[in-house]
Amino acid sequence: MNEMETLVSELKAAHADGKDAIELALLARDKLGAGFRAVPFIASFRLAFDIPLTVLQRAQAWERFGLGSVHISDEEFTSLLSPWLTMREESSGPEGRIDRTD
Repeated sequence: MNEMETLVSELKAAHADGKDAIELALLARDKLGAGFRAVPFIASFRLAFDIPLTVLQRAQAWERFGLGSVHISDEEFTSLLSPWLTMREESSGPEGRIDRTD
């Protein structure tokens, strides 16, 4: 298993344990260390959570990353990613069935 596959597995496990967007992003940054850049962040979240590229391109401007001159707040970062992170929690029950009544 390469570094990216390991990170993706750890992100999925942390999400299953209830970690939020901020905690997941900080985990990715900590695991990648000096290798943390916009592309590895985007790739890991895309692979782990199937978040659209355009959303992740905006999210990489999060102020805690310091990856450029334009920054977004914790609230905007969380809001951007929450549809994909909460959708996984709500969409399937214990046997993988859909629980929504839309």
